[in-house]
Amino acid sequence: MQGSRSSIPIAAVLALLVLAASAPAAQARAPYDGLWSVSLKVDQGSCGEHEIEMFIRNGEISHAGHSGFFTAEGRVGDRGRLEVSIGALGMTASADGQLSDRQGSGTWQFPERGCSGRWLAERRSA
Repeated sequence: MQGSRSSIPIAAVLALLVLAASAPAAQARAPYDGLWSVSLKVDQGSCGEHEIEMFIRNGEISHAGHSGFFTAEGRVGDRGRLEVSIGALGMTASADGQLSDRQGSGTWQFPERGCSGRWLAERRSA
């Protein structure tokens, strides 16, 4: 009898180890994941300046604000280099630049409207 008692805890421990080994690993967060506020400043052309919010998850960029007016999609590399397309009213602007831990900057172009400028970003939450 005593032998069967000691084998139960060992079996339970082995079962837990098997379950832990087969459980999916937690998704690692990319270093730039979170909500970002982006200011689009105009250097050339008659486009208006805008503030938009973008969300980054696992290095993928998407628009975080009101759907329909602005769209955003792109990617952030491991070292913070990014390329993104920002759409508005059926037209698309392109942007590239660099993010750091809490902020970022770069340039954008909106050829269909003859506008270009720079953007500044600030992380709102991780």
